[in-house]
Amino acid sequence: MEFSEKFLYHIWDAQHLKDNLQTISRKTIKILYPGRWNTDAGADFKDAILEIDGEVQRGDVEIELRSYNWHLHEHHENPGFNSVLLQVVFEHDGQYPYNFTENGEKIEILQVSEQLDADIKKLIKKYSGKDFKAKNKECNLFKNITDEKLIDKISVLGMERFEKKIKRFSAEHFFADFDQLIYQGLFESLGYSKNKFQMLQIALKLPFKLLKEFHLKGMTYDDLISIYLVSSGLSTHLSSSFPTELKTKWQENFGKQEFIQDGFDPGWKLFRIRPANHPAIRIIQISQIIYDSLETSLFNRIMKLFSYSSDKFTLTNFRKNLYVFFSQAPVFLPERYNLGKIRLDTILINIILPLAVIYSREKGYAELEETVFNIYSSYPGLTGNYITNFMEKYLTDSQRKLPKKAVFQQGIIKLYYDNCQFHDCENCI
Repeated sequence: MEFSEKFLYHIWDAQHLKDNLQTISRKTIKILYPGRWNTDAGADFKDAILEIDGEVQRGDVEIELRSYNWHLHEHHENPGFNSVLLQVVFEHDGQYPYNFTENGEKIEILQVSEQLDADIKKLIKKYSGKDFKAKNKECNLFKNITDEKLIDKISVLGMERFEKKIKRFSAEHFFADFDQLIYQGLFESLGYSKNKFQMLQIALKLPFKLLKEFHLKGMTYDDLISIYLVSSGLSTHLSSSFPTELKTKWQENFGKQEFIQDGFDPGWKLFRIRPANHPAIRIIQISQIIYDSLETSLFNRIMKLFSYSSDKFTLTNFRKNLYVFFSQAPVFLPERYNLGKIRLDTILINIILPLAVIYSREKGYAELEETVFNIYSSYPGLTGNYITNFMEKYLTDSQRKLPKKAVFQQGIIKLYYDNCQFHDCENCI
């Protein structure tokens, strides 16, 4: 039976749910008031009153088909969703029993697929044709501000956004160590837009700690590639131009190794995907670094890139070392498939730097933290996304010519989430 998100709105609004509800984290939940349906920006239902494990709370409710959509829709980046208490989903497919808000707070997840009442078929018939339309979002910006003032204010927002990333990773650190966090982050990022969730599933099904155990028991590099590609079904999706002998070798090797026997299907989305962005190619490319880190620590190896005293640090040398480190790839993989600098810059800003700050604060390494913030504040701008491209339309000609830095872009994104999407021009810069 297929459900649409608009249908879940009606299920929640009319409370067509069984009694004795439980969240994914096994907390009891009673719906005292489901909230009012929200036709504006933000969560789907506002001001709900919920009793969670005996504690009455007031807040918002977000409706999604799947719990991972919280990340796909970037609600974890959006302060407009910080008041959400509960995510209601048809299917839980996330990595944790919670999701996290932009300010690092945990929110409970209620999966309703097994908690619906008996009238579900009647509801489908009644509501299947009813539309719920999202409100268009527009914003007017940057007309009455000098270039210098704009740089100052947006840079402050960029630093605030960076601290929010740090806070969110700190919350995830409760569930996973640094090796697993950097490992998950790499795989998820290398899924690009189409296969982020699918790549994350590999990092969760084959966690770094488990691979270390396999390595101690004699897992070879070829074993690792075989396990990655065959267990996930990717070996059968390699292009016809990929050497047949390698595909045959990995299939045979998987049958011989004794570390993992069962496969899984993450649901790959491979239609019209660029050859260099094919998840199999990205896994092969990163596998050498993963394997070489199993004797020690993936996170510690990456942290060595920051081994500069702050007075001797240069961004040029750091970037060079970053690209060299991630250029390690199997000899059989053509150089054109190496990770591009654009993707590595994104991984650095969104994953490596926030984790490095958490690590430095946890260990009391003040000089490392200073180096990380030095990198972040001076790093060149990343490739634009739909938000930065949208916002750029409102910049003046001189503002478009300002030096592009990552911290400025991150500030622009925060401005969009804080003000523009809510049409909050009165409180804008």
